[in-house]
Amino acid sequence: MKPLAAVTMVWRDYWYLEKWVAYYTTQLGPENVYILSHGADPEIDRIGQGCNVIAILRDGLHQSFDYARWRMLSDFSAMLTQFYDRVIVADCDELLVTADGSALLDYKFDFEENAAGAVGFNLVATQGSDQETLFSPDKFCLFEVPYSKPCLVQRRVSFGTGGHGVMNDSFDLLPGLFNMHFHYGNLDELHRREQERSPLVDDSMAGGVEIASTPGQSVGIVGWRRRSRRHRRLTRELLRCAEFPMTESVELCRQDALKSLMAMNDGYFTHDRKMDVTLRKFRFPEKFPIKL
Repeated sequence: MKPLAAVTMVWRDYWYLEKWVAYYTTQLGPENVYILSHGADPEIDRIGQGCNVIAILRDGLHQSFDYARWRMLSDFSAMLTQFYDRVIVADCDELLVTADGSALLDYKFDFEENAAGAVGFNLVATQGSDQETLFSPDKFCLFEVPYSKPCLVQRRVSFGTGGHGVMNDSFDLLPGLFNMHFHYGNLDELHRREQERSPLVDDSMAGGVEIASTPGQSVGIVGWRRRSRRHRRLTRELLRCAEFPMTESVELCRQDALKSLMAMNDGYFTHDRKMDVTLRKFRFPEKFPIKL
């Protein structure tokens, strides 16, 4: 058994995938990185050179696509646990990072549940910040409860839409780790992606088709056309929350996020998004060892 692998599923998000691949190939080695490409794509093949790239048929886009995508990631990660002790399962705009910048392979992943998570933070770029660099001291990481997700599995789990929870299961949030959602870390890419994907959402809803929205299965793709509005809200939140040193912020926010974990009536284990939490932010120190 190998110790650790990482898997994602992607369609055309080249800038995000380049960062994701650069991070995980450095951390784990390319032979332990898996990319499910939603449709054959030579550019994804190029970015993932040396990794395990698997093309999945792309045939239209239904409103329930995000639910189906996470069922696929559930099944694929379960298969990988036959060969790896643990598997990181993430979108291509998410990175599992140690709070001190040490290597993931040096972290002791000690948990009993089928899955484990890490406290979540949004990386937020502004007009004056370096758009290309992720671990930059001119960007803030802002606490985000929904991204305190289950992102590491050691046995089969059933993820809900967006991977924000698991069905008929539970997970803990491991100390000394955080899940960095960097969708808002590059404003140019944020706007490009929103413009590209908004028409796809419109097309999927043109026939008036609707699916039931439950805690484990929401219409995730609708959020693709709301990202600019979401970024504006995040920048307002940055202005009114306190800044803490990085390791202190990670632990304080982890303790808050743990209090929000709960099981829904249908057995979906996730966060109570209505619970009030204290927002905190941090910046990466100048000498943070990860350069990307």
